[in-house]
Amino acid sequence: MKRWFVLLSLILLTACDPMAPQPTPVSVIVTPIPSITPIPLPTSTATPTPTRTPTPEAILQPSATPFPCDDDSGRVEAFTPFRSDVASGENLRFNVYLPPCYIETQARFPVVYLLHGLDYDEEQWRDIGLFDALDQGIRLGALPPMVVVMPYLGQLGQFNNFPPNPSYETYILEELVPAVERQICTRQDREFRAIGGISRGGFWAYSIAFRHPDVFGIVGGHSAFFPQNLRDVPAAFNPLEIARNSSILPAANLRMYMDGGAGDSASPSLQMLSDRLRERQIAHDYVIRTVGEHDNDYWSAHVSEYLAFYGDNWPRDYAGLPSCID
Repeated sequence: MKRWFVLLSLILLTACDPMAPQPTPVSVIVTPIPSITPIPLPTSTATPTPTRTPTPEAILQPSATPFPCDDDSGRVEAFTPFRSDVASGENLRFNVYLPPCYIETQARFPVVYLLHGLDYDEEQWRDIGLFDALDQGIRLGALPPMVVVMPYLGQLGQFNNFPPNPSYETYILEELVPAVERQICTRQDREFRAIGGISRGGFWAYSIAFRHPDVFGIVGGHSAFFPQNLRDVPAAFNPLEIARNSSILPAANLRMYMDGGAGDSASPSLQMLSDRLRERQIAHDYVIRTVGEHDNDYWSAHVSEYLAFYGDNWPRDYAGLPSCID
């Protein structure tokens, strides 16, 4: 499988005792499994293994095909108000990034739904440089052209409410996704529909994707926080418990990514989710960086890498996109 990581390094292990705990200062840990086919986990003494380090030049290759229009920047459309019946009329507005040449090509684009953190709103993605990263990456051919939907969590997304009660999951699946697909030319197959989020948004992204892998084939959590108390999030909706007990997850073929700084307050729950996925030999990527806190500075520094993950297998050539007219 093609790997897209920009920053990778050696996994640090204790030299003498393989069963001793890992040292705290870990630069990067990545746990990729190339396919959904189970791979035996090592049972003997582990040895450090080098990881591949692609150069930036390998990523920022210009597209081999001409840009299909004169406009090399995307645009952002604000859908507000967007009154949610699920949320009893709350305005769960959303922004949509449309890639360059969206109108001219009349094509269907892959789509990413990105959820903000708890103390922010949908403008967080603008604040951390998402739009500039998209414009530059698409222009250089480093990123595929894509639609990005950024909804507001509102009050509904702050509460741990789950179906059959009014829930943010229900809003996403029954209101937001249908509204986007009615009004925007997006691909409607799971391989081209991703969901991800920061912190609280990462929790919702994983909870929804784990429960509905038929809808979303790709999921990301950036400093995602997963509550460990089942009184807060019941097992059926808790990514930590779904990872341990779900009968459908091992064969769901979800493409998964998690990341955070080593000192991030979300790190323990990220590590727990990764451990439980590894125990069941479920493919996922987990990156820990030595530098970075639970803040916009960290997420801004890595937003291009997030986009590279979501669009890893998507066509960079506009000519490879299906028509929106058909």
